[in-house]
Amino acid sequence: MIDGSSGLRAAGSLAQSRGFALLGELFGAGLTPGARAAWGQVPEAAGLVSALSDEAAAEAYTRACQLEMAPYESAFCSADGLLGGECVDAVRALRLRCGLPNEGEVDHLGEELRWLAFLTGASADAARDGVPAEHILELERQVLDQHVLRWLPALVASLRAQANAPALWVLAADLGLALAVDRRVALGGEPPAWALPVAISVLDDERAGLRRIAEHLALPVQAGGMLCRSTLVGIGRTLDLPAGFGARADLLEGLFRSAAHYGRVSSLCEALEQQLSGWERSWRTLDGAGLGLLSAPWHARIAATRGLLRRLAAPTTTPPPPTTS
Repeated sequence: MIDGSSGLRAAGSLAQSRGFALLGELFGAGLTPGARAAWGQVPEAAGLVSALSDEAAAEAYTRACQLEMAPYESAFCSADGLLGGECVDAVRALRLRCGLPNEGEVDHLGEELRWLAFLTGASADAARDGVPAEHILELERQVLDQHVLRWLPALVASLRAQANAPALWVLAADLGLALAVDRRVALGGEPPAWALPVAISVLDDERAGLRRIAEHLALPVQAGGMLCRSTLVGIGRTLDLPAGFGARADLLEGLFRSAAHYGRVSSLCEALEQQLSGWERSWRTLDGAGLGLLSAPWHARIAATRGLLRRLAAPTTTPPPPTTS
């Protein structure tokens, strides 16, 4: 017989499992027919779903989650910003402990949300059957502390800053972060301290030119978050600065060169600082839930980038030479 508290825990975990699964499908595959039907039942999302044709939904998903940014843990957390590497190795090792296969893009947001759906579902089954589940709960803590909550707030901030960001995916990202935080708080215990890859003081290198600074700001673990292409293009339009074309580092370099030419470096740095404020707000979701150890490395990195931008904007700052060493 299931007692009342076990029944409530089972029902709560099951509801969260279904929520993670729904979010995982939307970020992993887009607005599929099944996702459309399910999201149509979510009060906040129903109007957004009905307003999107299948073609418009596919375009929005491709633009927001494939062209604008790479929704992978390794893209946000690895030292070089490239997919794969040690981040993915760590994900695969923990997935094996959870009894899950390691096929496909395991550090993609959709897969990590499905991972949480699997574990919270297992927790619900254990509570329903009245069997001990601490080992499952500990795996959940590790997935959230070592992976999902180390980068999801950064992705949420990046998505929200995109020009013409699709409202359904912005809503889903916000809901996903809230759900992950709620689940982590319910699990209890303090997350472990951790660190991002070593910070680089790019302006302390006399050889660093605009290209090096642009590459530094384009790398999430150094800048403190991901600057999307449309965000940078939008800044250029607002300041009437040509940014050029290409990857995010190319756009940043173009913006700085244009700003130096037109005497608007301080305005550009101020606009980039506004992006940092958005990143900080997203991480404060964890701070307010008592999970500050997870957000602390990102706050420190954002503060370092704010200092870099203010040094660049200072009237006494000599613009870096256009070398690329």
